[in-house]
Amino acid sequence: MSQDTTDLAGLRVLVTGAAGGLGRAIAEAVHTAGGHLVLTTRDADSLPRAATGLDRGAEVVMAAADVTDDAELAKAVELATARLGGIDVLVNNAGVPGPAGPAWESDPAEWWHAMEVNLGGALAACRAVLPGMIERGQGRVVTISSNAGHTRWPYVSAYSVSKAAVNKLTENMAIELLPHGITAFSYHPGIVDVGLGAVADAPRDSDNPWQRRVASWLDTQRATGRYTPVAEAIANLLPLIRGDADALTGRYLTYEDDIVGLVAATSRT
Repeated sequence: MSQDTTDLAGLRVLVTGAAGGLGRAIAEAVHTAGGHLVLTTRDADSLPRAATGLDRGAEVVMAAADVTDDAELAKAVELATARLGGIDVLVNNAGVPGPAGPAWESDPAEWWHAMEVNLGGALAACRAVLPGMIERGQGRVVTISSNAGHTRWPYVSAYSVSKAAVNKLTENMAIELLPHGITAFSYHPGIVDVGLGAVADAPRDSDNPWQRRVASWLDTQRATGRYTPVAEAIANLLPLIRGDADALTGRYLTYEDDIVGLVAATSRT
């Protein structure tokens, strides 16, 4: 990540799920780098958490908008457009873990709710921001994904399938958006000790044995050094927001990727 604290100066960045651990960390990093923020949370009660420690003002717009509610998202974008003139970058961060257990034993409503939030919510946010981006002829969409969507994560199938669908949605939208000067990426930040990966939130005492199994797996990942420091997770995200990786549009990228090297390799082909 650039040491220049103004390297996102002027960029208007919408972060969904901004009250959660990772969303809040992304918002803080964008704000520190000089970007203007539009922060959405599922309800009004969680808005103060999203903006804690951030300088209030015209550069920080907050709105309650559940990503499964098209009308609320539309109002959030209208507010951001009125205050900031538009949105340059959408970071689709809002997400839920979904139920734990064999897919055929999971509650169907809980399983599908994870799809509605993780996939449907990302698409709904795109529907809200893309008309404005298309009108201006530029923009970026970065959707937080997971290794769960790149490989398999048994016993959390709703989460895994929803993230796989997010990756495929990104691939398709990137092609559709090429004529409009808009790029799209899915991004795996690693397992971080905030949000869905927070150790403190793992249900070790749950009555559900599958949730205890997931918690035990998270403990093992942490003990073996497979958790990603939040700063490292965000370090590769900021170049995507800034536009350094636009040549890689449509790609699934991770915290481990050499973004500069990948862009250079693409330019040589």
